[in-house]
Amino acid sequence: MLALNTYIVGQDIFDGKSQAVQDLYGLLVDKLNGLGPVQEIKKAISISFENHRPFASVLIRNRSIKLVLRTQHRIANQRILSIDRVADKSFDHTVVLDSKKDIDDELMKWLGEAYHSS
Repeated sequence: MLALNTYIVGQDIFDGKSQAVQDLYGLLVDKLNGLGPVQEIKKAISISFENHRPFASVLIRNRSIKLVLRTQHRIANQRILSIDRVADKSFDHTVVLDSKKDIDDELMKWLGEAYHSS
């Protein structure tokens, strides 16, 4: 199932990627559907998720997904690999998703904050 109000993403971004990563991506999209209307926008090497503005993006790797989510505050958590300040009050947080257990309540709370502030 794709995100609501989506542009169709070609399978080419998943060429050569494991079935586990494709399933992980599908689960992430299903969870994002629960936040409200989401547009899924294919870029050259990534996929962006937008409400009114972009709130997250993913880079599909062979065995994992690199997720970047934008919030209005810095998240202090060991799961966050890096934090980049992108504007006066916006921060991009990078998280790597290796398995379905990584898409948990904590991550969905952060994505919900990102979604509602976009």
